[in-house]
This record gives sequence, C-alpha cells and structure tokens, in this order.
Amino acid sequence: MFDLDDQHPIPNLEVVDIQVVKKGGGSDLRIIIASPLQDDVRSLERLMLKIERYFGFTKSQEFVAESGVATVDNTKFIVCIHPDSSRVAFDLLERCKPWAIENGVTLEVDKDIVIDCWH
Repeated sequence: MFDLDDQHPIPNLEVVDIQVVKKGGGSDLRIIIASPLQDDVRSLERLMLKIERYFGFTKSQEFVAESGVATVDNTKFIVCIHPDSSRVAFDLLERCKPWAIENGVTLEVDKDIVIDCWH
C-alpha cells in the first residue's frame, strides 16, 4: 500500500520532492502531485503519510543543519496538486492546515503550478 508506485500520483513516500532552503532559515518544501489524485482510501492515506513524513523531515538533524529549526514563519509545505484531483483531496488538505501548525510549519495548497510544470 505504501511502497514505491510509479503509477500513483504520489509515487514515492520516502523522498522530499522539492526543498528550497531560505538564507534566513527555514525552507519551502513542495509535494508534487502531477496527475489527478482520486478519493480512494489508498490515495488519501498516501497523501497523509507523505505529509507526516515531511513533518518528520523538518525535525531531522539534516533539516536543522541546513535550515535551522522549522517554525510556522519560516517553513512551508506547499502541496502542488493537480487541479482535476478529487474535491475530497482538496478538503482533506484544508483540514490538515491546523495539523501543520501544530508541527511548526505552514501548509499551502497550489493547484496552478502543476499545469505550468507539466503542460
């Protein structure tokens, strides 16, 4: 269920898709979902696990060495999600925003960047 799956919109749960380290501390971390994410249990659980693993990464020695301590002011998770994804996936991401704040980061949803990257 959570193994590498190149056919899934969230293929690899074990990597940070994109990280931009900020000079003043913190990072912007992007999760890329380039094809429409459906609302099946497997897809939504993969999304939640990917976010959870990003939380873990921001608390890692590697992250702190590069970016300093993550705070809601200096670290963002930007979920770049295909605009044709299920409404349920978008709703779930909105409900994850308080969870992100509890973990010391800000979560944003970007449904426009994927079009620019893949078309």
